[in-house]
Amino acid sequence: MSFRDNPPSINMTIVGFGQAGSRIADKFASYKTRDGKPVYNCLALNSNDGDLEELRHIAPDNRISLKLGGLGKNPEKALQILEQNEQVKENLKEFVTKKVRVEDTLVLFIAGLGGGTGTATIVKAVEEFHEFYNLKLVKQALFKIREQVGDADFKQNIKKYQVDAYNKVKDQFKKIGIIATIPVRSDGPDVLRQVNDFASRIWAMAKNPTKGISFVSFPDNQMFYERFINERDSSSKNYRDFANSEISSILHELNTATNGSGTSVIMDSNDFKRVVHEKEGCFVINRVQKNVKSISNTDDLTNLFVSSVSSNNLHDPIALQEIDEQGQNVFARVHHVGLLGIMPPELNKLGSSFIDNAKEEVSKKLPLQGTIFSGYLSENNNFNATVYSFYKTDALPIRLSKGLVKEYEEFMAKQKQVTYKQDSIQQIAATADEDLDLDLDLTDFGISLEELGISDKKEEITEDINIDNMDFSNINPNDIN
Repeated sequence: MSFRDNPPSINMTIVGFGQAGSRIADKFASYKTRDGKPVYNCLALNSNDGDLEELRHIAPDNRISLKLGGLGKNPEKALQILEQNEQVKENLKEFVTKKVRVEDTLVLFIAGLGGGTGTATIVKAVEEFHEFYNLKLVKQALFKIREQVGDADFKQNIKKYQVDAYNKVKDQFKKIGIIATIPVRSDGPDVLRQVNDFASRIWAMAKNPTKGISFVSFPDNQMFYERFINERDSSSKNYRDFANSEISSILHELNTATNGSGTSVIMDSNDFKRVVHEKEGCFVINRVQKNVKSISNTDDLTNLFVSSVSSNNLHDPIALQEIDEQGQNVFARVHHVGLLGIMPPELNKLGSSFIDNAKEEVSKKLPLQGTIFSGYLSENNNFNATVYSFYKTDALPIRLSKGLVKEYEEFMAKQKQVTYKQDSIQQIAATADEDLDLDLDLTDFGISLEELGISDKKEEITEDINIDNMDFSNINPNDIN
């Protein structure tokens, strides 16, 4: 697919946090221009040096370690360290404000939400980035407004002037995209609980237009695992490699295919930028393909586009329409939509009407609030017709919005049904010699009972019992309810 060598529509700096995020960023770093230069400026941040050494394509100078020795799948602990350790806080701030290149159109932050480092650092990095670049602009605009209107009017209408300040500078914001992968079920209930919490934080930031977040995407490792097992992808060693390749390749293909030419209906780079940058929400992407031999007319191509918006390459479907508690149909907003086709020259005979038909049919399926941008390229494509659909919506993948809670509850219900045992160390029986009792009267040898520590009568307890000094080690655990 030669379009993959096109210059990108959106210049990006890719930042990977933690092990999972760094590996995905490393895949982006493998893409090269026709003259062998990296397409993307890629960086990696991790809590220890060891995990950074396995990266193959990110330049060593762009691999930064917080030197914490790992944070062991505990993002809550990691967040405490990031908030309380002054040196670590300073290192992260310096990384975000000095190392991350903001000349690019988009800074893409990537992390896996199943671990400690990536989950915590991506949240703090978004906050640092926003405060240093975007919030600073709002504050500067607010100072100017106060100078113009005076202190009395400023104090009386502070909320209005905050909105005015934001509107004045929002087009100057440095834009962030977020990719946060969610873990497999087998990671267990504690991971799912923490992921649910941190995903909620990220989603709240992504929906707030003042944060400058263009989009968020939540690729699902459970889906990648199941696809890897079923498809038996021979090019990947494990489902993680398979997932990393899928995430990076589909975004790279969109970013380069939208900068192509040569047909009568083109989606250009500005169209792609509008879908990516305008409004907020979850970025939904799908790629489907069909062998050219199974396509005989324009209806086949139209149906290929329509089917693409019903599924997703990175996670399970999104419920764009639901029935609420009152029995009413409720819809999720869908902003701009992109429909892009890569058609082999054999299909040129069908003309271009399929793309208009596809727009018409897709508009009927989606609760659209924006514009449908469409186009196609005519290229040799391994004898396949490939179709991409992408849009942003206020809705989330079903597993993330509802499924994680259900999985956590199922884990906890199973635990309540399990009876746990408490093992003890069995005692070794005494040997026969140790059991010998010759019934000798040792007083015959001049040894008194008192000297042996033996009394023939019970002693009365005459001292007060001091509870503070009691040793409770002789309590039988089986006596405790």
